[in-house]
Amino acid sequence: MLQVTNSRPTGRPFVRAMLSPPRPNAPRPRPPGAPAAYSAAPDQIVLGRALAARVIEATRLTAEAAAAEGLFDSGSQRFAKYIHEVHRLTTRAIARFMITGQGTTQTERNFIGRLGLVAAQRGLSLVALTRSYLLWRDTNLFVLNQEIRRLGTSLAVAREARLIVSSMAKTGVERLAFAYDRSPLRPSALESPARSRQSSRQAS
Repeated sequence: MLQVTNSRPTGRPFVRAMLSPPRPNAPRPRPPGAPAAYSAAPDQIVLGRALAARVIEATRLTAEAAAAEGLFDSGSQRFAKYIHEVHRLTTRAIARFMITGQGTTQTERNFIGRLGLVAAQRGLSLVALTRSYLLWRDTNLFVLNQEIRRLGTSLAVAREARLIVSSMAKTGVERLAFAYDRSPLRPSALESPARSRQSSRQAS
């Protein structure tokens, strides 16, 4: 099970632990970024390493699923590459946390946090962005379940790992919506990406 100091964060508490900066008075962690007293079940570490080995594959499968649904048209390819990088970073961060307890760095949090603002600036639909996070969740759960079966991971660790992925997706959507809503350039959340750009051109 996941263990940080004397607690075992699950689901949303895990996400808060992973995305929160280290406490200023906390002891220096080992490895860098990990809680000083972190420990984990051996099969959790093995599962984390297995997920880390498939980060590129999981990200590619997510991108293929998004393309199959037509979430981002030809005018959104640069942003599609950006969200591709966010998905890859997020999966890698989850695997790293499972192995070492290390959360995200400030640079990583800033990169992820800019997603909603960049999307609004480019006139992309919040519906499409939310769907992309759900595809990321489903793809990572698919990969994770494959590794759980292959490795014979314990039920407790398997349940925890699935909660981590699902909770991370939910938190990502919430942060995306918050950043998107704060942008004065956002289009209607119900518009498609193409219609949003057409509306912007007509307004100008």
